[in-house]
Amino acid sequence: METLRIGSIAYRGAGVARAADGAVCFVPGTCPGELVEAELAEERRSFRKMRLARVLEPSPDRLASPECLLPGGAPVPGCVYGHARHEAEVAWKNGQLRDFLVRQAGLAGAEERLEAPLVSPAALHYRNKCVLHVAPRRTLGYYGEDNETVVDVPSCPLSVAPIDDEIAAMRADEAFWRYAAAGSEVGLRWTKADGVALWVDRPRDRGRRPEPLPDLSEETPILGRMRVPARGFWQMNGAVGGALVSAVSDVLRAAAPARLLDLYCGVGVFGLSAAKAGVPRVVGADSGRDVVRAAGENAREHGLDGRARFECADVARAARRLLSENAGPGGAVLVDPPRAGLDPRVVDELLAHPAGLLLYVSCAPDTLSRDLRRLCAPGSYALRSARLFDMFPRTAHFETLCVLDGPARALTA
Repeated sequence: METLRIGSIAYRGAGVARAADGAVCFVPGTCPGELVEAELAEERRSFRKMRLARVLEPSPDRLASPECLLPGGAPVPGCVYGHARHEAEVAWKNGQLRDFLVRQAGLAGAEERLEAPLVSPAALHYRNKCVLHVAPRRTLGYYGEDNETVVDVPSCPLSVAPIDDEIAAMRADEAFWRYAAAGSEVGLRWTKADGVALWVDRPRDRGRRPEPLPDLSEETPILGRMRVPARGFWQMNGAVGGALVSAVSDVLRAAAPARLLDLYCGVGVFGLSAAKAGVPRVVGADSGRDVVRAAGENAREHGLDGRARFECADVARAARRLLSENAGPGGAVLVDPPRAGLDPRVVDELLAHPAGLLLYVSCAPDTLSRDLRRLCAPGSYALRSARLFDMFPRTAHFETLCVLDGPARALTA
């Protein structure tokens, strides 16, 4: 057992402390400034993973009653900040983003370009989608820290109430347990217009094309209703997702580019919102056949198909063609890649065919910083602003919008 003073909170939520022998220790469930007792959980070459035993001097940011707890008192998997005030969590995450931009991306002066975070109006019951896993002995829940063991979750404190009600109904339904064998994945998605959609992907059906599901209707601040495949990507925090769409549209409305290339476009919410905001020509690309089909239908339903087109393509393979067609001061590019960040080939083509404006939407600050280090090399793009969007309260994750000026614009800014 060691007594440790917590100095800061690392990305992914563990407190950071120095042991008496100088070793770096990571202690989950702690707040900066706290004095704690912790026991060794795992020894690594350059650091130690510790397990919190007792808080000797609690922080004012520690909640008297932790949120996101399972019936036995353990945290719900993934809820790494359930012990702290939401406002403190957002401040810690904003500090993490600042450190990523300065240290990992190597962007001098990034602190001055970091805007105030957009805070989620709800810290709990905001998720409009969840995926649960079925394990033996009627276990239904999320993967634990080892990414293998399924932890039983009778109620999800992050999901909207209709999804939580559906989880309770499933667990009480004998027919569900007969159908959903161990190894199955259960998807639940809620929209205000459609209620809860549910699907079960069983191990015996893997490798087959999933049974088609009806499209759902989502609401956006610029366009109103949009068509979204049930399994397709959509931001799980509706209020913050809408604020992000508005922020992107505001940047593009002020910049007034002649054209926009929307890479990893999904169902077209950013590209079509830009077209609605006045961008004359929008081209979107994504590898998901269902979301690209929905993007085209959304364009037609909103009367924007004359100004916006979407193609199903591997973004990395199509990057040279798409970016060369869009290059120049009048072109803008928006990228919204998955957590793995941009394929190196996309970064290569963004540098070879620079646009006047680049907007990077990211859910992973580590891969964002890796890409920005290359994109913002001398003579290339320059960071104009960065802002944290509190998309995933109580979890380790957050969304970021970075606005970058292309080389020609950066030189005259």
